[in-house]
Amino acid sequence: MGHSTVVERGRRWQMPLGIIMVLLLLGGWFFPPLGYFMVFCMVMAMGIGMVKGRHWCDWMCPRGSFWDLFLVRFSRNVVVPGFYRSVPFRLLWLCILMAMLTINIVPVWGDLYLMGKPFVLVLTLTTVIGLVLGVIYHPRIWCMFCPMGTMANWLGQGKKPLTIDKGCIKCGICEKVCRMQINPGAYREEGQVKHGDCLKCAYCVESCPQKALSFKSPERLAA
Repeated sequence: MGHSTVVERGRRWQMPLGIIMVLLLLGGWFFPPLGYFMVFCMVMAMGIGMVKGRHWCDWMCPRGSFWDLFLVRFSRNVVVPGFYRSVPFRLLWLCILMAMLTINIVPVWGDLYLMGKPFVLVLTLTTVIGLVLGVIYHPRIWCMFCPMGTMANWLGQGKKPLTIDKGCIKCGICEKVCRMQINPGAYREEGQVKHGDCLKCAYCVESCPQKALSFKSPERLAA
């Protein structure tokens, strides 16, 4: 399957998934069991992460699709400070959200209807934070420290790496189209972009004027 086909398929799914995100967020306050969808997203993000890294976060995550479709229209789209990607900051958010879930689930434990509400609460809080920071910085800033994305990052280290050959002229086009603000050109000498936050979206592959980027292994390229 060509990279353009992969990118186009993802873009086709962004609209329905973005709409699903809005419906889940609003509907969850009237029907709390919808909050369990977050559990599904957690399992999928980590499960796919073990095989393909953060591929789930590309277009399969409803919130990621929402950021790309709607938030991009209002964002300043500037460089995100490295602080937001740091391990301590990521761990802080992981602890905060786990604490929130625990504190709110314990009082309603055993009530399957109400146990969905803490997930809706977390979804609402994180979406508001993502919206505010997304307008100030970049549409995908939440993805840079999202606990689910962080787990997929750690579980998927080295999985399906982006290959970069010597044809790269470090023009910077790939960095401009990367929604996670990764610069593949900086990895030219290493031959592979093993950055754990790569979404495997192929936007950079599609945009490279030198055709120097690929998700094929160096061995397959040489064959």
